[in-house]
Order: sequence, then C-alpha cells, then structure tokens
Amino acid sequence: MRWLIALALPVCIGAGTVPGPSLPTEIGVLSCTLGDAIDTPASDQPAASEAREMLCSFKPSENGPEETYAGALKSINAAQPLPRKATMLWVVRAAAGGKPAIGFLQQSYAADPTIPASETAPLVGEGKTEISLHPMADKKEGSATKEKPDTPRFAITGMELKLKTSAG
Repeated sequence: MRWLIALALPVCIGAGTVPGPSLPTEIGVLSCTLGDAIDTPASDQPAASEAREMLCSFKPSENGPEETYAGALKSINAAQPLPRKATMLWVVRAAAGGKPAIGFLQQSYAADPTIPASETAPLVGEGKTEISLHPMADKKEGSATKEKPDTPRFAITGMELKLKTSAG
C-alpha cells in the first residue's frame, strides 16, 4: 500500500499545475528626450497634437547592451502645447524568461485601449504585444509618497522606435 501512495503522490502534485502565460517583468528603463516637430508648418507656438522627434536610450535591468533608438511621437493627446525640451521615462516590461534580442524595442506602440481614460495608459507593442512601456511618472498605491500625482498635461497615445546603435 505504501508503494502505491509513493507512486501516486508525485502524479497528484503535478496534476494541479497548468502552464500559463508568464507575467510581464521589468527588463529595463527607456528614457526619451523630445526633439523638433515633424512635418508641421513653422510657427512660434507648437500645436498641442504635433508629432515630435525623440532620441531614446534603453538601459537593461540585467547585464546587456545599452541601445539607442530614434523615435517619433505619432499621436499626442494634449491640453496644451508640449514643452520645447522634455525627457520622458518608461519602465519596459516583457514576458518573463529569455534574453531580449538586440533591437527588440524597434516597433510601433499604441496606448492600451483597455485602460480607462482617467488613467495613464501604458504603450503596448503593435507587433510584439508582450512588450509594454509604462510611464515612470505613475505612482502606485502604497508608494513612498501618499500624494496623488498631478494630472498629466499630455498623454502619449502612439509612438515608433527604430534602433540606431547598440553597445553590444
């Protein structure tokens, strides 16, 4: 009888586990500096929804090459004009496991449509949907500061990244 229990126990333990999608993990930080307007008529006051150039740097959390991307903000939802110079920071999340290939961030991104309009939506890859960019300005419940974040003056609803250089 004991040998039957010894044989059945490992089978019973493994029977309840169902492989599922791995949860996204933080794999690095993307910092982007706004540049000039793209394809807009010259004027003294930039438009609130103008497309803008960006220069971005990706720094992986673990050992890996730092990468530089040329970017373009394709869609901006702004109540007022964007600042002339600004730096934006995103936490990059992807499916757990595996080492990202060089240039893996190169694609178009769009705001997650499942997020309510009152919240800042992460940008999700349009080709590789397991990659998402989460604004670092967001403060989560239980963070070190209890202050509510200021309402953003603008929200990025779409952008594109193209690999320029990789240090690896």
